[in-house]
Amino acid sequence: MSANRRTATRHAVSITTKLSVSGSSEASEDCKMVNLSLGGAQVVATQKLPMGSRCQIGFRIPTLEELIEVGATVRWADDQGTGLQFDGLRARDVWGLNEFFKQLAP
Repeated sequence: MSANRRTATRHAVSITTKLSVSGSSEASEDCKMVNLSLGGAQVVATQKLPMGSRCQIGFRIPTLEELIEVGATVRWADDQGTGLQFDGLRARDVWGLNEFFKQLAP
């Protein structure tokens, strides 16, 4: 059995993202999203976030006019970045992401 438990395909991206950590006294930080799926994302941030931390992530994609904002949980963090699992996307966000993924190179 594979150790990879992801249920959604990951796509390599380079998207500027706002990340706010729940309970942090610091304001949101700009970071870079380096991969994205319907289930979550990997971001590169200036700080290493503790596993299990709650956060809010906001980003734009070309197939939607509106900002995608979603709650997430930190599932892992290392020198390569931080893995976030989304709480759940709105239907419009799922549609927009699927359209965006169709435009990306395989």
